Parts: sequence; structure tokens; C-alpha cells
Amino acid sequence: MADTETTDHKLNFEQNELVLCFHGPLLYEAKILKAENWGPEDSESGDTGPHYYVHYKGWKKTWDEWVPEERVVKHNEANLMRQKQLKDTYSNKKKKTVRIGNKGSIEDQEKSNDVSESSPSHQGDVDIEDNKNEAELQEDQLQKENHERGKKRKKINDDEEEEEFMNRLEIKIPLPESLKVKLIDDWENVTRNNALLKLPRKYTVADILNEYLEFKHNLIASTANNQKSDKDDIHSEVVQGIKIYFDKTLGNILLYADERQQYVNIRKQFLDKENSEIYGAEHLLRLFVELPRLLAHTTMDQAATETLEEHLIDFLKFIQKNEDQYFAETEYERHGWVCANCKTSNTPGWRAGETPDKKLCNACGLYFSKYKSHRPEHLWNNLRNKSA
Repeated sequence: MADTETTDHKLNFEQNELVLCFHGPLLYEAKILKAENWGPEDSESGDTGPHYYVHYKGWKKTWDEWVPEERVVKHNEANLMRQKQLKDTYSNKKKKTVRIGNKGSIEDQEKSNDVSESSPSHQGDVDIEDNKNEAELQEDQLQKENHERGKKRKKINDDEEEEEFMNRLEIKIPLPESLKVKLIDDWENVTRNNALLKLPRKYTVADILNEYLEFKHNLIASTANNQKSDKDDIHSEVVQGIKIYFDKTLGNILLYADERQQYVNIRKQFLDKENSEIYGAEHLLRLFVELPRLLAHTTMDQAATETLEEHLIDFLKFIQKNEDQYFAETEYERHGWVCANCKTSNTPGWRAGETPDKKLCNACGLYFSKYKSHRPEHLWNNLRNKSA
């Protein structure tokens, strides 16, 4: 992410600050884990300005997310009152739309009773100004009631939206142990050894997806032909979905800080290529750590969720089977540090007086701290929890 000291925008909230954050129509207590100013190169979607990585109090860490400053407000008495008012408003709406079997809501019943008591059948001496007969009045009343039910149904959908969001099915994608080791080795190379992968990779994400699709096609072709097209379609959809998620999320959430400048440079160099045609298996595994959180925002039912989990696990087994081919441990290149005093690049290495976090500049001779590499904490925590 962009260095907060070099951006023009002022951060109104600080790291570890307790705030209130909008999620849908309601406010939730949250803690700011990171506070950053984003420049044009920090977000593939083009979002810029102050952004905060927040954890919602009482929510699982899988719901931690980056939010723009517009969604964050101070944790004070006035905003706590605002939070309570919003909650009460939506609670009252839910109470008003309680269903009674298939006969509509309580309000529908009360309105229906009021209408029946004042209808011509109960007041035979009432003149009907528009000369409509009883059948016409009943038809008008039925249309009115259907219209009211339609509006209430929409209200119920809006009220339940937040509740449904919280109750969505959790996607579980267990990583094989050998692939977890690959992820850890990759993290150590980038953040501790100051080494970056050579790009473009020999086997890109697109190559891996195509080989998997060809493997499944040949496997299906050797079985019953009557199921060939359906299974081919499913595998093609899964592969296409993985590619889309990778292309869209790499620049936003899958890179370590030390890789961002490399990403900017490589995108300028290969304007005609997608991220999946440049990066390889190491970054693809990072996506699978993030996928459960990303897929939780979809509206799949249980059957679709189980089917997707099955195919994603099968794909990971395919990568594991070919990991010697897709992962190249020797294709990392060391890169230097940039002096915080004179902005001069320094070659990797060690000299007397230096520590792992402090280096002596080759140019100005002053000590400077290494730019602190940060990994996406939610990604690393997810991986660590799965390894436990």
C-alpha cells in the first residue's frame, strides 16, 4: 500500500482505533488494524485516498476487509445513538412484517377486517357513489391487497438482507500439507530474504488452468459419453471462475508490500497480458487462502457450495501432483533495499554493525531501517489457523 507519509490525503483515523463502520444499512463496532492512503498504483480498481483494514467486533476474521473512509465514523456517544436508532428502525420493520401462515402479515389482516366491516355487505343502506357492484369492489380490494403484500414482501427482503449476509454458508478449501509448505517458503523468500520471483513465470496460472482442463477433458472422454458435456461444462466454469478471481484480486490483496513495485513495472511492460498470464503457482496458492472469504459474498445455496468445494479441492490435488513442475524454488532473485536517508538502492548483504532490520547505506554511510515488509495479515492468519 502507499506510504501514508507521502500522500496528500490526511488519515482521520489511526491504527488500533475503535470506530463504528457501516456494513450495509447498519453500523457495527470495529477496530482498525491498518490505516493507509492508497495511490493510483495501489488498487487495481482505481480506488484512492484513505482506506482502513477493519475487524468487526464479534465477527469472524474472515469478514475483515478494507473499507474507504466514507464508511467509518468516530466511536462517540452521538454515533452510538445513531447506531441504536438504525438498529431499532430495522427491528421495528421486522416486527411489522410477521407472517401469519399464508394469509399475509398482521397489517394485512387488520386492513382486511376494517374493509370487510365497512363493505356493502355489512352496510346495506350505504350508497355507492361510483355505482360499482359488489363483485367489482371485491376485485378492486383484492388488487389493493396484492399490491400491499408486494410492498411488504420487498420490505421483508430488505430487512432480511443483513441477516442473510451474516448467515451465508462458509466455504471450506483445505490446502494439502505440501502446498502449505510452498506458501510458507514463498513468504520467507519475499519478506525475509528480500527475493522476488522472476516474471513472467515459466508456468503461468493460465498454463496451469489449461493443463488441468485438458487433463479433466481427457479423463472424461475415456468414460461414459452421455455425461461428457455436462462435466466438461462444470470444469470449464470452475476454471474460468478461478482465472477471473485471480486477475481481479492479485493487485489488491494477493501481493506482499515488497512485490508492489515489481507489479507496477511488470504491468507496464506487459499491457496486453492478464495477471494470470504473468504470475504462477505461488501467487495462485495465495488466492486459495483468500477464496473462502471472497466466496462468502456470493449467494450460492448449499448444493452449489458443496459442488464448488469438491471441484476446488480436486484442482488443488492436481497442483499438488505436479508441484515439482509448477513451483521453481530457484527462480527467486535478491533485490536491494532503498536508503530512507538518501533514497539510494543498496545491494543485499551484511556488514559489521548491521542487524536484520537496520542497514548501513553504501552511499551516505548512515544507518537506516529496512522498509517494513507487511504481508496481508488476514491471509497469513488464515494459513496459520489451517496449519494448526
